[in-house]
Formats: sequence, structure tokens, C-alpha cells
Amino acid sequence: MNVLSSTMSYFRERQTPLVLSFHIAVLLMVISQIIFSNFMGFTRAGEVASQLPERVGTWLHIGTGLLLVPVSLIFLFAVIKQRGLKYYFPYLVGDLEPLKADIQTLLKFKLPAPGPAGLAAVMHGLGLGALLLVVLSGFTWFLCWNFLPSWAYQVKEVHGLLTGLIEAYLVGHAAMGILHIYLRYRAPSL
Repeated sequence: MNVLSSTMSYFRERQTPLVLSFHIAVLLMVISQIIFSNFMGFTRAGEVASQLPERVGTWLHIGTGLLLVPVSLIFLFAVIKQRGLKYYFPYLVGDLEPLKADIQTLLKFKLPAPGPAGLAAVMHGLGLGALLLVVLSGFTWFLCWNFLPSWAYQVKEVHGLLTGLIEAYLVGHAAMGILHIYLRYRAPSL
């Protein structure tokens, strides 16, 4: 079984077709946002730079970001509807037992199985929160950039800082996903 079919099989077992479609869309859009952000440029007055690569990179980042707002919100609501708020955020209702059990499993050098309110679910919840923070801060910065309040630059800086959260999450989430899929198909006894 090749890597791509193993990965898609793993996803299909855990996600509805709608959630899987939005998961892939959000993934591709977030990666494109990270790439486009490297080609953005603004003048001191806050106008888009006149050089073609910077102008194109800026508008691609803005356009994709604006599209990412509704896509992320639909994804968030679809995921919560599929599994419920408690699945991803058990600490909000004081349900820490599955998380504690998963940590005990990790301390035995075993990988815990994904499940409700466990370590994997909580990590997914943190990723959903990071996504929401980045998307909303980016949208807020876009509004500030257009209406030019005195604090627009600070909002841009906060958006950049929060982007680090989603970048770190993307790397960690991908690494854990690859590890889970690898262990499932190559070392199922672990």
C-alpha cells in the first residue's frame, strides 16, 4: 500500500467526506498563505509595493486569506458538529481523565490511540483554536489596513506572531499524523 492511499484511507476512517474536504482545503490554503506571505510588500505609507512580485504576493495572500475566513469557519463548525465540543476541548468541562490516560501511555513509550478527549483530540482542538486566531487576526488586520486606525500596525504584528502558532502546529500535526499512519501500517503492535 503506498503512502498516499494509506494516508487517505486513514483520513476516511476518521472524517466525514465534508470534513475531509475542508481539512484538505484548509491545509492547502494555509500552506499557500505561508508561501505568499514571503512575497508581500508594503510601502511606509501602508500601500502595496509597486514591484510586480511583491504586488502579486500581497494580493494573493490577501485574497486567499479572505477566502480562508469562511472556509475555516465552515471547517470548524463541521468538525464540532461531527464530534462535539467536548471531544476537542474536554478541559472546558473538567474531563481530564482520557488526557491523563494518554499521557500515562506516552510515559510507557507507547503511542496512545486517538479518541475522544484524549491527547490527539486535545491537540486537534488547539490547532482549531490556532487556526481561528490566525484567520480572525488576519481579517482584523485587513480591516485595519483599509480603515487605517492608529493601531493597524500592532494588529499586523499580532497576526504575524499568531501565524507562528499555526506554522508550529502544521509541522507538529503533520509529523504526528505521519507517525500514526506509519505505525498503524508498519508496526501495528505498538
